[in-house]
Amino acid sequence: MNATTAWSLIVGVVFLLGALAVGPLRRWPISMPVIYLAIGAVIGPWWLGLLELDLSRDAKIIEVLAEVAVLVSLLTAGLKLKPSWSYLLRTPIPLASIGMVLTIAGIAVLTYFAAGLSMGAAILLGAILAPTDPVLASEVQVEHEEDRDKLRYSLTGEAGLNDGAAFPFVMLGLGILGVHQLGEFGWRWLAIDLLWATIAGVGCGWITGFTISRMAVWMKRHSVKPAASEELLTLGLIGISYGAALAISAYGFLAVFAAGVAMRRFADDEDKDQRVPDDQADQMMLKVIGVNKVFGEILEVALVVLIGCLVASTSTLASDWWIALTLIVLIRPTAVFVTLANTDVSRFQKGLIAFFGIRGIGSLYYLTYAIEKGLDEQTSMRLGGIVLTTIALSLLIHSNAASPVLAYYNSWKN
Repeated sequence: MNATTAWSLIVGVVFLLGALAVGPLRRWPISMPVIYLAIGAVIGPWWLGLLELDLSRDAKIIEVLAEVAVLVSLLTAGLKLKPSWSYLLRTPIPLASIGMVLTIAGIAVLTYFAAGLSMGAAILLGAILAPTDPVLASEVQVEHEEDRDKLRYSLTGEAGLNDGAAFPFVMLGLGILGVHQLGEFGWRWLAIDLLWATIAGVGCGWITGFTISRMAVWMKRHSVKPAASEELLTLGLIGISYGAALAISAYGFLAVFAAGVAMRRFADDEDKDQRVPDDQADQMMLKVIGVNKVFGEILEVALVVLIGCLVASTSTLASDWWIALTLIVLIRPTAVFVTLANTDVSRFQKGLIAFFGIRGIGSLYYLTYAIEKGLDEQTSMRLGGIVLTTIALSLLIHSNAASPVLAYYNSWKN
């Protein structure tokens, strides 16, 4: 069998499984992401050898694919999240700031003292692994724009925010390692990497999302024909908000998430302001969310297969499993319970928020981004082994536990 034939069959089987995953395969005792992971390992160096990836050589390709997947997921999360300061300040913002910093610190201390990493590498690893993943966490995110369940809302908001909020600490780790300029006494890192890039990213995304929403709805109301393709509108919004943020040295991930939240806010405001509601804004939101969901599912399948191949060639599961498990069972829960100590979230909900700290595509992006910035090969391979081990274990644990745990949670609520 030649390579073209083999690849055609493999791609067909993978996406057929993905299509059936929403129907009859939902009852399988093993989750679909784990099956995709296994397929990646099989077509990689463990068996067929059809896909050979090198983390250093192919870092740019992997970075771009992961970047696109995260951007699509961030926009979807923003579109579904009801914009309410009281809810955002209750859990998502604290989790994406205080909770994330505590997680970074915990990973850095653990790997500096127990795994022999340098201070810069330990901080960089903490920043890579701290964000929860918006791509692989769709099952535990809000189901619609009116869903304000404390568990789902917290996890959706946290995943949307911390994939951008981790960037300053990635830059801090790279700076300590000597591949990024921090400025004298760290002034550049504090002023530009932390403050400016974060604030400007949120502001740029909000302005872009609100402006494009207003423009698209105005055109729909003043045209008898379809005024815009939702598919192209989605790609245009992602591209403009992300590109505009990067152009002003701001964080594009935060900009795309903020653009999604701004679109959701615009639709809500339109519903309140219209004396005779025409639901054009809501229809646009629903169509864009639907388009994004399809894009996201395709990218998720492709990237988990790719991760399976990388795990087979790069993961250091036999030696670094304890780092991943310490993050999942100790560092993440401690950070969540400390962060949410004085909130009205129940202890059971805090426990589930702590448990569902899924690591995945976002961490893969940050890893390859750091490698592309000039990280030396030895550090790249050391961090790569730990990161891919953590992603693999997180997929095995969280994706298989999600359905039964959420079923129990729903029965507990009722």
